Amino acid sequence: MLWSIFQVIIAGAVLANTKATSVETNTARTKPNWFDPVLSSNAYVGHMKENERIVHLEPHLYASDADPSMSPTGKICGYELSLHKHDDTVSEVPQNIPFIVEFNNEQAIIKLKSSIDKVDCEIKQNYRLFIRAYDCGNDNQRRYSERSSLIITIDDINEFAPVFTHKNYIFKLHQDQICSSCRVEATDDDCANTNHRVCDYQIRTPNVPFSIDSNGSISITKPLMNDNYEFDVVAIDCYPLLSDVNTKLVSEPTKVTIKVVKSCKPSITDNNPTKLTILSDHTHIFDTVHVDTCDETCAVEEIAGIVTFDTNGIDSGCNLEQCSSVNREYVLIPKDVDYNQAPKTRSMSFDGFNQASIIPKADFSGQLNNNFTIRMWMKHSNEENSDKEHIFCKSDEKLKNRHHTALLIQDGQLKLLIRKGPLSSNDKNVYTSEWVWNLAQINDNQWHSYKLFVNYPNKIDLYIDDQLFIATNDNFHTVEDFALPTIDGTEGTVFAVGACWHGRASHMVQYFQGDLSGLIIEQKEELSRSISCIQDCQQYLDMPDVQTDSGIEFSSNSNRTIWNLRTDSSESFEQLLKHIVYRNTFDPIGPSGQRTVSIQTIIKCLGENYTYNLPTFSRRLAIDEIIHPTNIELKGDTNFYVPESVLDQGIYLFRNLSILTDAIKKDQVDISDCSINTTPDLSNDEQFILPDENLELNNIRKDHTQTGLVLSGSSSIDTYRFILQQIAYVSKSPVKYIDRTFSLVCIGVHEQVSTNEIRVRVHVEKQIAPPAPVAAVSSNKLYVDNIQIEDSLLDMESSSRLTSNTSSKKFNNNNSLIKVGISGSGSGSSSSSG
Repeated sequence: MLWSIFQVIIAGAVLANTKATSVETNTARTKPNWFDPVLSSNAYVGHMKENERIVHLEPHLYASDADPSMSPTGKICGYELSLHKHDDTVSEVPQNIPFIVEFNNEQAIIKLKSSIDKVDCEIKQNYRLFIRAYDCGNDNQRRYSERSSLIITIDDINEFAPVFTHKNYIFKLHQDQICSSCRVEATDDDCANTNHRVCDYQIRTPNVPFSIDSNGSISITKPLMNDNYEFDVVAIDCYPLLSDVNTKLVSEPTKVTIKVVKSCKPSITDNNPTKLTILSDHTHIFDTVHVDTCDETCAVEEIAGIVTFDTNGIDSGCNLEQCSSVNREYVLIPKDVDYNQAPKTRSMSFDGFNQASIIPKADFSGQLNNNFTIRMWMKHSNEENSDKEHIFCKSDEKLKNRHHTALLIQDGQLKLLIRKGPLSSNDKNVYTSEWVWNLAQINDNQWHSYKLFVNYPNKIDLYIDDQLFIATNDNFHTVEDFALPTIDGTEGTVFAVGACWHGRASHMVQYFQGDLSGLIIEQKEELSRSISCIQDCQQYLDMPDVQTDSGIEFSSNSNRTIWNLRTDSSESFEQLLKHIVYRNTFDPIGPSGQRTVSIQTIIKCLGENYTYNLPTFSRRLAIDEIIHPTNIELKGDTNFYVPESVLDQGIYLFRNLSILTDAIKKDQVDISDCSINTTPDLSNDEQFILPDENLELNNIRKDHTQTGLVLSGSSSIDTYRFILQQIAYVSKSPVKYIDRTFSLVCIGVHEQVSTNEIRVRVHVEKQIAPPAPVAAVSSNKLYVDNIQIEDSLLDMESSSRLTSNTSSKKFNNNNSLIKVGISGSGSGSSSSSG
């Protein structure tokens, strides 16, 4: 009985246990899904080469779920990719995404869909996706994780060889011309090569007199003896193949043809002398200039010229400070003294990281007019960097990062940005806002001169090393954009050099790396303190009577010292030159000296992508100094009454001679020669005596003639006056006449101006006179009765009578005279004023 009761109790307990287990099992199967899966990271980055199918992911992709691990809701059943983060925008989840998530050995991997053959980074390099995990709950109970970002980058495998931009290149060279424009170009379309660069070029044809550099520029290595050359050039990739690190892809060859034109060379010539003497205002200076563009070999598409007037430091008569407008030159970076040569001492280096400066508004407001000029010297080489490098930049000071104006470099291109505005109106129009030039010089690490002549928004001319850049569809384009709107709080701007200021972040960005010198902005600005120009420049070039035509362009800078000419034929270019006149409104015309007018001419032939630079033609404009003739006057006409016996001893004819001049400085006036003529002619017993040592000392030569004496040799007034005062006349035999006349005339060195003539008349008294002292003749010390030297004369009153009277002439003008006084000895003796 007891055993039966025990068995019943045990059986009841077992039944009770079985029932409890069954209830618990039913409860587990119907338990809610309480927790969402959680991904291992908020962001994943994946890489896959073009020839692969599985994405290499970082960090490792997995998810966890807090629900019981043995239950379906605690297990991860899969992952879902989407293009968007939020459910309300997810509509095309699977079809537009080339990737799928699969499990491999219980590890989640991202791979290409089986329907996708491959991905191409040249088409799309980056995929920006979102990923989430989901558990194994049924459709009604399934829970999802938050979406994490996923960026998959397709890595290039260098599958493309370089390709030339043209299948054939033809270059024409005139004899003795360098191949400055001979350049080929190839590009590489591999996506890893963001700039489509090619790292090298090679000439495959042997024994040609040319070489090629890594930029594709062709140079002449030997004198060209033939009329035509053809050779093949290949381009070489920058990156090696994955399969062989020593091998790079090579392009198909392109054929280069160089034709040497020996019959003609473009030139600008003039048969007239290069020096032109200016005698009046409004002088045509290029009437006879001829431009030869070699019509047989060049059909001119465009011919441009820069005519520059250089006063060589002579005053131009400009008074710009008193005008209503003035040409302002803002030197942002200092320049060398010789701006036309590559910088030697003054330049600034920028490291591309932190070197930049903000221009104070007191130095330059940053406001640019519609017409301005940018000049600079730049050396740059940064091919690996595709970011913007700002040479200068004007941007918002606060709140925004808008660039108003900028000059920058990016991807081997020079870019000039000029945004219209800010405008308060809701302007929906677009305007030309960016000018982009593809330049070979940008990254060659050499100094180059850049000049941009801006006529916004119509035209911008770029000159590199003073050569006009010829724009084509391949090397130039523009970008249009909306005008900047007016935004409260952004009224202020910052003008920076070497980088760009970002107002929202309050720091510099996009730094320039390279060297700059002579960065200058020049523009004409209005002055508020004056209404009109009081005085314009009195020297300039003008084109007053030229008629405008559709094929002709001409413009000048503000003071008309530089003219830019552009036309489509050599004939019309010559006509433009004939219209250029030199203006000089000084009264009288002046100042004296030489100016220079030069013409730099560039020709582009139809169908050719390079230009010819003609030799610079220069003309000198000379205004001669107005020189008034220098007058020289002799004074000392004298009548002598001389006993016949005195002539045997000798008399000084010009002892009281004075020489006067109207020159400002007497010591700057020289005499070339003096002539003494006698009436009647001299006999054999008559002669002139003067000390030879004075002549030799002053390099003056004497020549005796039948009619008198000639002294020659350039020397000063003082020297000639002293020598003439030493001349004595001697007669050793009784004379047959009663009167003898001696005339004196001198010639000035400058312009051979002749002096007046003075006459000395000697009246001979026929009488017996005491003999003269022997000492007078033996010592060559001759005497004449002259009050100024009477202390040294022989007293002859007891035996004879000598008298003299002197007359003189005066200049018939108001110029002051300088009198060369009488002196007893020496060519360097002093003189007194007359």
